[in-house]
Amino acid sequence: MSGFRRGALLWRPSELAGCTVLRPSGVLDWDGYRRFGDDLVRYAVDRPRAVVVVVDDLDLIEEAVATACASARVRVSDWPHVPIVLVADGIANPTATVATRHRVPAFASVEAALRSLPAPPPRREASIELAPSTISSMYARRFVTRMCDRWGIGPVRTDALLVATELVENALLHAFGEMRLCLESQGGLLTIAVADADPQEAMLREPVAGHPARFGLHVVASLARAWGCAPRWPVGKVVWATLADHGRPLLSRGPV
Repeated sequence: MSGFRRGALLWRPSELAGCTVLRPSGVLDWDGYRRFGDDLVRYAVDRPRAVVVVVDDLDLIEEAVATACASARVRVSDWPHVPIVLVADGIANPTATVATRHRVPAFASVEAALRSLPAPPPRREASIELAPSTISSMYARRFVTRMCDRWGIGPVRTDALLVATELVENALLHAFGEMRLCLESQGGLLTIAVADADPQEAMLREPVAGHPARFGLHVVASLARAWGCAPRWPVGKVVWATLADHGRPLLSRGPV
């Protein structure tokens, strides 16, 4: 992985034991903590085993980094459900103390952070690239049907087809360029995610006067156990929705 400079920060990611280890450098104050949290979410969206943030090279405000990490952990708790943990030089480090107060796990070393991680439940995933075409939603439904058959997912299939269709149609309406449709089955949950190159956050919009019908993300919100929108590298977003597969028991997936 190569480094990325965003604002006053340089991100230097590496991979270790299936985790993304981040060693940001630069200045982190209250002006940049929201962007810092957004960037943590971007790395989590790639679905590593965990995101480990080493803050030793940062000139930081302890409350700012702790708040950013805590916010990012909440944002990824439903999906992609990737633990975000912090490493500071020595557990008595003031940053570690403040992080613990914000319920952000803090460790004295990367090795200690890795040892703390629970084994993730088995996960099945598949994805397909979709062109910006009016027939993309048809290909999306075919893909969802095929994967539900392959994975033995029955009761949630109808909802999954509706959600996939609405997410793809929403991307066609508001985004540009190719899309990627991802399916993930884990712990009794099925997640449908559509990534596109548009950085504009997806949100529910109230119907226009005289047109009370609600479609698009309103359909997704009504069917999903949880849904959301996350930024991704290098640009763009992922809109996702998680459905409970009522034919399978839900597993506890609480993050570290």
